[in-house]
Amino acid sequence: MDARISVSLAVENGVAVVEQVLIAVGVVGLLFIVATGVAAVVVVRGVRRRYRSARARLLAVRGRQHDLEAFLRVSGSVASASIGSPDWWAAQSRRHRMWRSVTSAEHAISVARRADVAVGDLPSLAGRLHTAATGVDAVLRAGGRQGSLRDQDRVDCDRIMAAASDLRSAALSSLRSDSHADTETVVSAVQLEVAALAAGVRAAHS
Repeated sequence: MDARISVSLAVENGVAVVEQVLIAVGVVGLLFIVATGVAAVVVVRGVRRRYRSARARLLAVRGRQHDLEAFLRVSGSVASASIGSPDWWAAQSRRHRMWRSVTSAEHAISVARRADVAVGDLPSLAGRLHTAATGVDAVLRAGGRQGSLRDQDRVDCDRIMAAASDLRSAALSSLRSDSHADTETVVSAVQLEVAALAAGVRAAHS
């Protein structure tokens, strides 16, 4: 009787162990399936986000490319129309001559200041003239594109060039005056010294 009871208990224990193992395996399998499903959902969402982001960037790049092409077409047509216009070339010539006059005056005044000759208010006037020339240059650049320059615009440019020429002449005059005075002084001194030396040599040989 005791043997039968022992066998029965052993069988029951074995069945219980098998049931626990099966339950554990089932739980592990279920967890694996759930984890795999969650991972798949996360991957799919990540792929969708990357796809949408890449698609948005591609559309943005295409939009910018179209905008750039349109801008280049408009700019090219405007530039072609401007360069082919005689008024545009005339405006560029005026701008070049005006700035050449202004920079020449500024250079002459700068040289005069470094030479420490009298310049008065020439540096201040040169600065004001440069500012005025900047304004006239802006008008020439804007108006010369479509040939819409007025007579007053051309007159203002000519007046800037005339004023720059006057400033340059004044600086050069001051430089020449100082240079002439220094030259006259040193030449007179040289002549006196040479004459005195020659007289001394003649007296020594007489």
